[in-house]
Amino acid sequence: MCAEILNPPPATVHPGLLRRRSVLRGAAVLGGAALLTACGGSGSSPATTNPRGITVKDQRGKTVVFDKPVTRVVTLPMPAASMLIAVDQSAEHLVGMHDASWTAVRDGILGTIFPAALKVTHDVGDQEFVPNVESIVALEPDVVIQWGDRGSGIIAPMENAGLTVLGLSYGTQDDVATWTRLFATMLDKPQRAEAIISNIDDQLGEMTSLGDSRPSTGPSILYFFQITESINVAGSNSYNDSYINLVGGTNPAADVEGPSGIVGVDAEQVLAWDPDIILIGNFDVAMPADVYDDPVWQNLSAVKARRVYKVPLGGYRWDPPGQESPLMWRWLSDIAFPAGKGAALRSQVVTDYQLLYDYQPSDAQLDMILRIDANRESANYRQFDAT
Repeated sequence: MCAEILNPPPATVHPGLLRRRSVLRGAAVLGGAALLTACGGSGSSPATTNPRGITVKDQRGKTVVFDKPVTRVVTLPMPAASMLIAVDQSAEHLVGMHDASWTAVRDGILGTIFPAALKVTHDVGDQEFVPNVESIVALEPDVVIQWGDRGSGIIAPMENAGLTVLGLSYGTQDDVATWTRLFATMLDKPQRAEAIISNIDDQLGEMTSLGDSRPSTGPSILYFFQITESINVAGSNSYNDSYINLVGGTNPAADVEGPSGIVGVDAEQVLAWDPDIILIGNFDVAMPADVYDDPVWQNLSAVKARRVYKVPLGGYRWDPPGQESPLMWRWLSDIAFPAGKGAALRSQVVTDYQLLYDYQPSDAQLDMILRIDANRESANYRQFDAT
């Protein structure tokens, strides 16, 4: 696995009886460039305002009171930077972020929407999230966002330096809601949280109904976290598995379990599974052409049918849960059950970006987000072309 991947603690597997909506809420997931675990009980409100200040509770259970809205924030967890920007509709209050967050800003559209984000300091921690305390202190943050479930070793040095740290966990849509409410409260923008969360919930309900209306056995869809230097796929307790089920597909790796949800396999196993559809995630440089041209994969049904797709990259990577997750669900639904309605997805991206970023992407930018060029030679992808 790539150098950015960590050895995660065991993931929490949501009970199998709770399908589609519930599994999406509770599955473990890949976040940023690391393997992360789900946390339980994160759906409760993490923050409140009161006359004495702004009170927030992190996912360690620690309560922090700010005497006024925060104006200087440093984030280490990879998805946190883009979520903070979405809540704030600005990069004004983000003064430091992890380099992998910055890379997503640079390679996606967020750097175009908010050019100031590209100027944000991004040397605040290493690949294992050990903080660069000297760099962070120099930024004079009101608060530092850090992983709260990876031991005190990556938090204590900052707290010992007098920094206020909020420890978070990640892995489910409920965690997205928790982070969104926490960030909105810190920034004194509670209405932003409710607008974003309501939008996600509404679309989740719609996609759940659509998925439930489909045949019980949909196309088999295999998600590759990595395929270039090693082969790692989404197993049974991964977030990727949950949205495959959400749209009505089946995951051929559903019987394979790993502590992180992502498991290493060999080419022979992939050939035995023979998926109908292959998804290449944003944590590998591979594109569909690389799979089509590789002799190893020539006998796969997905290759023969030209159903290999690179996952889109928008304001953040669409693979893990985030503020743009509903767009991933819709995209995958159109991939798995093509009906020539890709224009509706383009329209939904515009609608969601207006809500999230107060921005209307151009047709060229929509092409970039949806990776039209990379996926152009794959089956039914022309449905996403601008009309």
